[in-house]
Amino acid sequence: MTLIETVQDTNVEEQGVVMTSADLDLAQSTQLGYGTRNVVEVSLNIVNATVGAGVIGLPFALALAGFAPGLVLSIIVGIMTTGAIYSMIVCGLKVGVYSFAGLAEYTMGQFGFYTLNFMLFIQSAGSCISYFILVADTLPVLLSIYVPQYPILGDRQLMTILISVIVIFPFNVFRSIGTLARWSAFAVFLLPIMVLTVLIRAPFYAGQHDVPLWSIGRDPVAATGMMSFAFVCSQVAFSNYLSQRNQSLNAWSKTSAFSTALSWAISISFAIVGYLSFGVDADANIFSCFPMDDHVINLGRLALGLSMILTVPMAFYPARDAIQKTLGLETAHRQPTNFQHYSMTVILFTMFLAIGVNIRSLGKVYSVVGGIASSFLAYIIPGYSYLKIFRPFKSVGTPAHPSELVPFAKPLTIQEENLAKEDLSMSWMLSVNSTVLMLFGSMVMALTAISAFK
Repeated sequence: MTLIETVQDTNVEEQGVVMTSADLDLAQSTQLGYGTRNVVEVSLNIVNATVGAGVIGLPFALALAGFAPGLVLSIIVGIMTTGAIYSMIVCGLKVGVYSFAGLAEYTMGQFGFYTLNFMLFIQSAGSCISYFILVADTLPVLLSIYVPQYPILGDRQLMTILISVIVIFPFNVFRSIGTLARWSAFAVFLLPIMVLTVLIRAPFYAGQHDVPLWSIGRDPVAATGMMSFAFVCSQVAFSNYLSQRNQSLNAWSKTSAFSTALSWAISISFAIVGYLSFGVDADANIFSCFPMDDHVINLGRLALGLSMILTVPMAFYPARDAIQKTLGLETAHRQPTNFQHYSMTVILFTMFLAIGVNIRSLGKVYSVVGGIASSFLAYIIPGYSYLKIFRPFKSVGTPAHPSELVPFAKPLTIQEENLAKEDLSMSWMLSVNSTVLMLFGSMVMALTAISAFK
């Protein structure tokens, strides 16, 4: 039995059978040993967080990067994503920090804490807004087509607000993202419907567009940002790891590899079909390339709308956590009160919904948010954290102690100190991967900023 399993068994014995679901929800969101989900459930949770609105824009990303270069780029991004979310958990176990913000604070001090939470909020808020845009562009439109006798059902703003408040909002009131694992599985199973409807109908519209296969596209930088936006999942790595029953590194390596591989397969299948059908004319929302009276495609639109309903929480939880930690409501030694938790939930949900129902552009959200915020979260923080903690290169320096002004990073327990000493050691493979992560992320951020503001 590993030390982690010993810790888990101790926690389970301590918690006994008297824990309420609310107590378990709270413990599972902050501490080792309270996970209840298996590898497949957690992997599907990560896939649901990853394959969201970003997948709809991937045909457009291939058009911007070029088909062959875009496929190579997607493989590179997928491999780096796997290494990033695995190395983050290794870092967390090494120093006894089990949150993204806590890890950034441990390695970068106050600057890292506030910068990460800012980028995390931008990334997650952008995702939430894009999901609301897609709900607004699918479900009200379908209702207006198939239930024309009730014109009010086709009102984009009204129906989006009603669907969001009545259906989506209840999924966002929990504290632990692990609670949504089974709903995530349902959302993931909707994705093949989206892909299949496009696969079935797209050939009927092919041949009318220019489809270059080997040339470089017109904006590879924007394509890289969109792919980073589509594949980033580092913001939910710790919460999903804590919800996993088997918290050994071997089990987490399987979760990391399986979730990334499944996300890549689903996303790129969708991207290839969309690009080969519409080529350089592919839109940021591939369903916009099809006519509204195509009933098979409308089934895909329905699957997209339902999937976005269940995917909003995957982005909302990290956004809420970022604000709560920045305001000091959530630290290593305290959690928000029920009033604080529900108040923050209502305020942020209302804000994201208001923006989502009033804007329509997806392409700019994908490229700018992805190129700046997603690259920082997916590549730079994981890479820098590993290099700072394990110090394969002496010039990286010694990790700074968390500032007392930001009391978030969790102090080591005796069990976690033993785990760090006995079970974890520096890996040159992860060191090289972390170096590449930092270089790649810095390049994408710089080029995206230059492109956005020139």
